[in-house]
Amino acid sequence: MRLSRQTIPVRLAANSRGAGSRAGGAAAAFAGVVFLTVAFLAGCTDDIVCPIDVDEGDPFVGASVLETRLAGGDHASVRVFCTSDPLPAIFVVSVSERSISEISVADPLGLVATLEEDAIIWQNGQICSLKVTTEWGFATAGEPVPGPFGVTQPAGVSLGDTLFVGWLSAEDADYYRVECVIRGARGDSLVLSQTTTGTTAVFEPADITLAGELGGKVLAVAGPYPGSGTDGNVVGGGWGYFTVSYYDTLSLFELTVADTAGIAL
Repeated sequence: MRLSRQTIPVRLAANSRGAGSRAGGAAAAFAGVVFLTVAFLAGCTDDIVCPIDVDEGDPFVGASVLETRLAGGDHASVRVFCTSDPLPAIFVVSVSERSISEISVADPLGLVATLEEDAIIWQNGQICSLKVTTEWGFATAGEPVPGPFGVTQPAGVSLGDTLFVGWLSAEDADYYRVECVIRGARGDSLVLSQTTTGTTAVFEPADITLAGELGGKVLAVAGPYPGSGTDGNVVGGGWGYFTVSYYDTLSLFELTVADTAGIAL
């Protein structure tokens, strides 16, 4: 099907909705998209596997869906990035037939469609179907929303200790992302993160260099694992990566990191 070429309205200001751990999870989910985009702009490498049958000029699509159920309410966040040379003149995005009309220009050069909704749009186990329309045709992908799961609350640790975080497996999850922030008494902070296909994460003593209060979460993710040689799951008139992440109140944990004398700072 040949699509007529037209100019799309583009807002130059990026969206900045969401706050707290919810926004942090969405930003982390989208960070992988940005990394893959930079690699795409630099050409196919050992880190990015370009499909054999991709046509020259086919757009790269990086998309993420994050759904959360927290004490403050439910939330869904969608980010869809698209880039090509030249940039698409047509950029129409939907997820499971829900149109996404918020469009902005991103850096590195590309277009971003965003959706923020204070409700769970897709239930656990439901397939999120991505569809991106450009003048090159239709790019599609589909991944399920991972099921709910629980984290075993870890005990407090001291500087010099190893931190172990464990959780139950989530239905439909391909891997998990652990995100922690330690906040010290002087306003400083330390961010820890880890991605794994298992159900445990280990942070070594060398990773934990600040005493304070640690808050963390584990996200269950469906989609391609972020790593060297990972194949994408977007097919059709484009190629790229689409992930769906989920966490709720049972996925959160907190503890105290004490100084070497056993006094929390």
